[in-house]
Amino acid sequence: MKKLTSLLIFVGLAINVSGQEEPKNLKEAFKADWLIGTWERKNDNGQVDSHTFGWKIQDVLMFKEYKADGVPQAFAIISLDTDEDMVKIQSYSARGTTSTGEMKAEGDKVTRTSNWKTNKLSEEELKSRIESIVANRLASGAVQEAGVPELKQGIRNYFQRTSGTRRYTYEKQGEDKMAMTHANKDESGQFVDGDPVTWTRK
Repeated sequence: MKKLTSLLIFVGLAINVSGQEEPKNLKEAFKADWLIGTWERKNDNGQVDSHTFGWKIQDVLMFKEYKADGVPQAFAIISLDTDEDMVKIQSYSARGTTSTGEMKAEGDKVTRTSNWKTNKLSEEELKSRIESIVANRLASGAVQEAGVPELKQGIRNYFQRTSGTRRYTYEKQGEDKMAMTHANKDESGQFVDGDPVTWTRK
């Protein structure tokens, strides 16, 4: 009888622990309420970029929308995958880029890692984008004439890739400030971080 009682207690504890470890919904799994809202900044071209995080279905499904000067550029759905016990993000952009990845929240820090792929640009499309970006950077003063050759090569290298892995880190820095760092995985498999960019809550 004692053995049976002990077994029942053990089973009960196991069920209870299991229930505590498995989140019921996205809100329980992804504790990052501070991220909700619209965050803005002026980019090197003088445009106002914005990232908006919000609930599509309260506590169950989130969305992320990126705009440049009010024009939608990318949209993502954030959901809880209970089978894999992870928070997933699926993104689609106006340029035809798609990505699937994971998001993790640790206090005032959120990390997003995504595998992306896109269609290869033609040489004409590539040249057009390079010239447009260079012209905007020169007009805004973000680059000088001496730095144009290096900038062009960097842009070409960036747009010639058709797949890769990116990591975005969002860190809360006060009620209305957030630092976002973008990193690309290089050929050796290491993430190379860019400079942090400050965003302000609208």
